[in-house]
Amino acid sequence: MEWLNDGVGLIVVISSVIIVVLIAVVLSMLLVLRNKIAVQRLNFLGFYAADAATRKRCAECTIGNRSLNEVALNEIGIKNGRVSFNLTALYKQKNNLTPESRVVIEQRSSLRFSLTEEELMGLLIDGEKGKVLKTLRLYAVDLTGNLYQGKIKSVHRLLAELLAAEKARAEGKAPAPAPAAEKAEEASEAPAAPEEGNAETAETTPAQEGQE
Repeated sequence: MEWLNDGVGLIVVISSVIIVVLIAVVLSMLLVLRNKIAVQRLNFLGFYAADAATRKRCAECTIGNRSLNEVALNEIGIKNGRVSFNLTALYKQKNNLTPESRVVIEQRSSLRFSLTEEELMGLLIDGEKGKVLKTLRLYAVDLTGNLYQGKIKSVHRLLAELLAAEKARAEGKAPAPAPAAEKAEEASEAPAAPEEGNAETAETTPAQEGQE
């Protein structure tokens, strides 16, 4: 037992290190569990989209709930700079909800809504030199008053194109066609290539992004 008496100091040090490591692991696990259960985490996505049938452009907005608790929302909307546009009533109308209905995002789920070109133009604010577009943020306010928000750059790009087209019309200028439209016109006007034997040629173009 002499070796035990001689090495008691080392044993105490090793035991202390093991205990500290175990405490750190337990605290980390508790913190992760708290973030998944107690903390409400919302993420925001905004896409520049187009209807496959009509080819009309629109904005697709998504609010996702990454937590394990459902989140009841008091308000959803879009901010143009510091100006907030409440879209809660519009969302309820598009989803056939009554005005008194509560908007709830289930755990590990999301809600989606789209905005037409006309609805997007309503998000512009009035400035000294006309309509103004600033940083766009999709936001949500829960029942306890917590604000969550995220930038939607693709929607900003779509709205910037709509604003530029409106200004061009106001100045009597025809807006520049979109790149996809230009390529379609060039393809339709180009002469057909002569056939050689049974060889077939196929022309492909890279898919164009349709957020932020």
